[in-house]
Amino acid sequence: MTNTSKKDQIKKANLLRDLHHGDAPLVLPNIWDPGSAVFVANAGFPAIATASASVAWALGRPDGEKLARREMLEAVSRIATRVQLPVTADMESGYGTTPADVAETVTKTLEAGAVGINLEDGISYATDTVFEMSAAIERIAAARAAAKAAGIPLVINARTDVYFGEQRSVTEKFDEAVARANAYLSAGADCAFVIAVSDTAAIAELVREIHGPVNIIAGSPTLDINTLARLGVKRISLAGGLARHVLGGFKAALEEIRDDGTTGFLGEGLAHPELNRLYGDSD
Repeated sequence: MTNTSKKDQIKKANLLRDLHHGDAPLVLPNIWDPGSAVFVANAGFPAIATASASVAWALGRPDGEKLARREMLEAVSRIATRVQLPVTADMESGYGTTPADVAETVTKTLEAGAVGINLEDGISYATDTVFEMSAAIERIAAARAAAKAAGIPLVINARTDVYFGEQRSVTEKFDEAVARANAYLSAGADCAFVIAVSDTAAIAELVREIHGPVNIIAGSPTLDINTLARLGVKRISLAGGLARHVLGGFKAALEEIRDDGTTGFLGEGLAHPELNRLYGDSD
């Protein structure tokens, strides 16, 4: 879908992988379109990450694989075409239940120009269900095999959803997360993403017990980027946080227009020439 050469993709993939093993954590302010990607690149971040929720909201849809795979891939392609940095794409649970489905999604994600991918083991938030361990491992192995077949060292960020819901005790969630993370890493993942864990002691223990880089979402007052860095987290993302912030400001501006008839919000906006310079300089 993009004009990116295979050689360039390999270089970007290797860079993205290396960023997971530096002294400082890889911080990823997740974006949703080419415009927001340019902002992240201009701010000096070394890689671009999408958030499935943010992409869905930008297209007027809810999160949770409500977009067709084609729609998500089109969004990823537009982003990867616009920026020169490595792009890692949140492809949810791989748009299918079988290893073959995941493999096809990986192939198409690489064709879209991304060099990293998020794959989650959750089936349903409503029922707090995840794929059986054996099936989840097969899906990660299929993703790695598809990347090898394409000749590109795709960076796989394997997410486990076991911390969602109340079906497991806190201890059971921790033990299951560690077991799954290490199994996914052994099956070919490069980073283990444990979502919905917020206890700092548990995060520190996860970092110790998981045999590879760990991804945690920053956002709550007790889990800012500095705190997660001190805990040894190697990949820190914002998920839909930036999109929620931007949309919250948009909502407030609309309410000011509707309810007060004022335009005070414009004082916080960027100037037209500044935006033109930003997007022009990124050509």
